[in-house]
Amino acid sequence: MRPIYLISKTPYEGVIHIPILTISFFKPDIDFTRYDGIILTSKHSLIALERYDIQWEKLQCICVSEGTADAARQAGVLNLHIGDGYGRSIPELMGRKNLKGRWLYVRPKVIASNWMKMVNPQIIIDEAILYETTCNEKSAEIKIDDAGVLIFTSPSSIECFLKYYTLLPTHSVVTIGKTTRDAFKEVNEVSISPKPSIASAVECARKIAESTSTF
Repeated sequence: MRPIYLISKTPYEGVIHIPILTISFFKPDIDFTRYDGIILTSKHSLIALERYDIQWEKLQCICVSEGTADAARQAGVLNLHIGDGYGRSIPELMGRKNLKGRWLYVRPKVIASNWMKMVNPQIIIDEAILYETTCNEKSAEIKIDDAGVLIFTSPSSIECFLKYYTLLPTHSVVTIGKTTRDAFKEVNEVSISPKPSIASAVECARKIAESTSTF
């Protein structure tokens, strides 16, 4: 079977991890009592929030995906609303659940989706930048097979990969979702995982790896 490489911040069992991104956390002053809820679009948001004393029982929490929701439950979140894995599902979710008030969006320094523009203007959303991802130069020491199947989990993972590696015609590419796929400017043949999760992307990559063909 062709080797599978996961180009991401975090590893996944059974595939080769290329830690192309490194993460730095910040701790700005936040008064959580001002908010009705918190919006989380990444598990890293929960790691960043570990630096604070939060009374989760008093707050609602919107999670972009089931994976983020699992991390939120482990952190003690009791009142959860879960999106479909894409940022654009958050405004629809807030409308369908009739969510009101003031919310805190815990986010990285750079974001790939402009979903906030679609939120009901009567809902107030404040933003708190709690972490930043940058390219991990040390990852370039890892050799990638010319026949590898490459999984990309974010636009930033693509940007950093292309900084240190060359994408070959013999490589097959899988992305975790459409937003990540759209970050490829010059690659035509890209498989998008059926669900916006690493598990789904890995399963998609395994099906490709079991084939003898390449894109």
